[in-house]
Amino acid sequence: MRFYWAILLAVLAGLSCSHPPYRLSHRPSDFEQLKLDKLNQLQRSILKITCSASYRHYRYSRPSDQMSTSSQESLLISKEITVNSVAGTGVIICQNPRKMVLLTCYHLFDFEDTLRTFYLDERREPTPFLHSLSIKKGQNILISHMSGRSSLGEIIAVDKENDLALIETDTEEILLSESPFEGPFGDAEEIKLGQEIYLLGFPGGYFVVTRGLASPSPFKSEFMVDAPFNSGFSGGVGIVFTPDGGCELIGLANAVAYNPETVLVPIQEPNIGERYGDLPYDGEIYIKDMKLINYGLTFVIKSNVILNFLRRERGRLKRRGYVLPTGVGER
Repeated sequence: MRFYWAILLAVLAGLSCSHPPYRLSHRPSDFEQLKLDKLNQLQRSILKITCSASYRHYRYSRPSDQMSTSSQESLLISKEITVNSVAGTGVIICQNPRKMVLLTCYHLFDFEDTLRTFYLDERREPTPFLHSLSIKKGQNILISHMSGRSSLGEIIAVDKENDLALIETDTEEILLSESPFEGPFGDAEEIKLGQEIYLLGFPGGYFVVTRGLASPSPFKSEFMVDAPFNSGFSGGVGIVFTPDGGCELIGLANAVAYNPETVLVPIQEPNIGERYGDLPYDGEIYIKDMKLINYGLTFVIKSNVILNFLRRERGRLKRRGYVLPTGVGER
C-alpha cells in the first residue's frame, strides 16, 4: 500500500511543478500589434488581377510527299477558340472619385499576337508547313475588388525592360473600402543581407501574407527573398517594417527561380479524359516546355527602379487627374 501512495504523491508533485499550457491568445507586444494593424490596413490596397487573351486556333495535317504543293488551307483539320489566362497582383498607387491606378508586373499582359508551330523534316529542321496557328482576337484585364465586384482594366504605361506596368480601372462605389498605399517607398539599395521582408499578394488566387529573408540577386534591378512563390504572386508587394511600426514599400515580387524541362503531352482537347478513361492513349504526342519551380527563391523588383518608373510617368498621371503618393517626389 505504501508503494502505491508513493507513486501517487510523485505524480501529484510532477503536476504541481509543470508549466501551465501556452496560450495562443496571448497579448502581442505593442510593436507586434502595430505590425498586425498595418498588415490589415495594407489589405485594402492590394487587389487581384486576371488577364485573359482569346485566340483563334487552327490545326493542320502533315502533307504527304504527293501533297507537297498543296495549299495550307487544304490541310486544315480543325479550328477553335481558345483562351489563355494569367493571374497576378496589383497595388493601388493613385485614386480619384472615379478611377484608380494599380502598379503591377508587365509580363501578366505580354501575350503574343500570333503563335506558329511547323512540322519538321527528317533532319529535324522546320518545314514550310504549319502544324498549328494561333491568332489573338482580343485581350481583357479584370480587376477583382474587395466587394466581390469586378471591373475592366486598361494599360496606361509600361516599362518592359523592368517588368512594370500601370493599370487604370474604376473605383469602388464606397471609396474608403479600398485605398492607395500610404506608406513611403524605402531604399532597396540599403537592404541588408538577412533583412526580414514581408510579401503580400494573391498566389493561387487567395490573399496571402508571407515573409522571408533578403539575399543579393545576380540581377542589378532585383533582390531575392527566400519566400514561397506561386502563380498569382507576380506584382505582390514587398514591405519592410520600421522601428516605429510603420512600413515602407521595398519592391514588387515578379519571378521565381525554376528549372526548364521538356515533356511529352497528348493533344490538348476538351474532355480527353472522359473519352479515354482507363484506355491507353493512342493519339498524337507533342513536345511541351515546362517550368519546375524552385520554391523558396522569389525575385523582387527594387523600389528604386519602381520610383524611377513612376517619376517618368508623373506627367501622364497628372493629365489623368492623379496625384502620386508621398515618397515619390523628385530627388
